[in-house]
Amino acid sequence: MGYKLRPRDPAAEVRKVARQGFDKAIEALNVPPAERGEGVHQARKRFKELRALLRLVRKPLGDEFQRENHHLRDLGRQLAESRDATAMLESWDALAARFPEPFAETTFRQARRRLRARAEHAESGVAEIDTRIAKVIDELKGGQARIDSWPLQAKGFDLLAGGIKRTYADGCAELARVRLDLSDEQLHQWRKRVKDHWYQTRLLAPSWPKLMQLRSDSLKKLADLLGDDHDLAVMRQLMQQQPELFGDEAMQERLSNLIAERRSDLQSAALKLGGELYAEAPAELVARWRRYWDGATE
Repeated sequence: MGYKLRPRDPAAEVRKVARQGFDKAIEALNVPPAERGEGVHQARKRFKELRALLRLVRKPLGDEFQRENHHLRDLGRQLAESRDATAMLESWDALAARFPEPFAETTFRQARRRLRARAEHAESGVAEIDTRIAKVIDELKGGQARIDSWPLQAKGFDLLAGGIKRTYADGCAELARVRLDLSDEQLHQWRKRVKDHWYQTRLLAPSWPKLMQLRSDSLKKLADLLGDDHDLAVMRQLMQQQPELFGDEAMQERLSNLIAERRSDLQSAALKLGGELYAEAPAELVARWRRYWDGATE
């Protein structure tokens, strides 16, 4: 999110950033058909950023939080199918960059052609996609109109403190679970909380730009590691569901081994970096960020 919360009137800043997020999502969906794939991708990113913003003010929002959060979640799901097929192709290419020799072989190149055809087919239903996008845009406009009614009465840093603490504490808890359970689902849950904390760190960067930027960069790296791992987990699932996309059993076994090797590297790096980023107690992190905020408002 390129938007920032300035340490002055946080309620007004939250509303401003929310409006910008809705505007950018609508703008991303209003692109020409040739740019639709990237537009959908950018819109879904805006939805995730807006949900992280909502989590920042979860307590003052009260019952409104669940309504708005579920609304944005459901809008993202309506656009997921066409983007997911394209993301699979991108994941394939990232794995090919890590293992160039086998991916240069004929059987691997044939599999990529099948994945590319699948992605093109997912984006080919122009009328259906147009209808779906038009509906999402209308829903976004309705959500944007509700921003002024959000109950954001708390003053100063108190408006944000509860959301910061809960988001970070949830990340700590998910990391603890990952250390006991390296399942695909558990890694995915941790990734979502890491991305929330990353978005919130970026939003609050003006309170202490240098230190918050350093943390933001590290969280982005962690989110990317977990994102690449998740994409490979989805590839494994697709191989089980539609093995014909990937070739014969020998080809599938080779690909599975490469995926396993890459995922092991990604998970090891993520656990190491995550241990560093989530070492602080939640109360201590919030107290430190409050000092940054107070110093910026003096």
